[in-house]
Amino acid sequence: MQAIEIKNMVFSYGNIKIFDNFNLGISEGSFVSILGKNGSGKTTLVNILSGVLKFEGNILIFGKSLSKDIINKNIFTIYDENYDYNGKVMDVLAYELKCKKIKNIKEKIMNIALELDFADYLIMNFNDLSFEKKKLVILGLELIQNPKILILDNLFEGVNKEFKDIILKKLKGYVRKKKMTIINVSNDVEEALYANMVVVIGDGKVLLKGSRQKVFENENFFEKNDFEPPFIVNLSYKLKFYELIDKIYLSEKKLVDDLWK
Repeated sequence: MQAIEIKNMVFSYGNIKIFDNFNLGISEGSFVSILGKNGSGKTTLVNILSGVLKFEGNILIFGKSLSKDIINKNIFTIYDENYDYNGKVMDVLAYELKCKKIKNIKEKIMNIALELDFADYLIMNFNDLSFEKKKLVILGLELIQNPKILILDNLFEGVNKEFKDIILKKLKGYVRKKKMTIINVSNDVEEALYANMVVVIGDGKVLLKGSRQKVFENENFFEKNDFEPPFIVNLSYKLKFYELIDKIYLSEKKLVDDLWK
C-alpha cells in the first residue's frame, strides 16, 4: 500500500515556483531518504506534508486526501531545531504523553529510553542536555506514539557520525518490526546508505528515484548534476574505472573484504 501519493503538486513562494506538477509515491513500511541541493525544496516538502503550507494538487495519505485530521493521526515530524522544555526529562516526556492520552506512560518511557540508550538522561533537566541529546529524547517521544509515518527534517545535522550511525540502524529496525514509514530528509548524502529507497529532488520535480543500489549505480546522473555521492560509492566509481572492481559497493567493509580475497 502507498503511504504517501503526491499527484501533480504545485507550490510557489510568490513568483518563485518550487514544485511544478510534482509526483512522488512512497510505499508503506519503507525507509526513504530524500536528497537535494540547497534550495531544491526539501524542507518545503516536509512543511507541506506536515500541514504547515498550502499547495495545489492532491496528496493522499494511505488513500485519503491530506487534511489536518489525517496528518494528526498518521504523520509525526521532527525538525532540526533546539527544543526547549523546562523540567526533568522524565517529567517532560510524561507530560507530553499524558496530553496525548497515551497509556502505560512510565513503562513506555523506560522502554524507549533503554532502546535508544538515554535512560541516564531521565533525571536530568531537559534544557541542560546537549543539542544532540535533546534530539534523541524528542525522537524517543515520537517513537513512543507509534506514528505510521515519521518525517525527519535534517534531524542529524551537527551530530557526530557514531551517534548518527547507531540511531539510523535502530530506525531501520522500526521499519522492519513495525512497518513504520520513515522519511529522512537530509543534506548529508551519507545518510542515504541506510535507506531502502532514495529520492533526489530538484528543479521542482523528482530527478531520480529507486532502490539505494539502483540510484547509486547511476554514475552518469551524479556526474551530470554535479551531485556528490557517498564516499564509498564515489570510491567504487573510481575503482571500477580502473577495472579493480566490477560493481558499486555500499559498504566499506564489503569492499575491503572483496578486495582482499
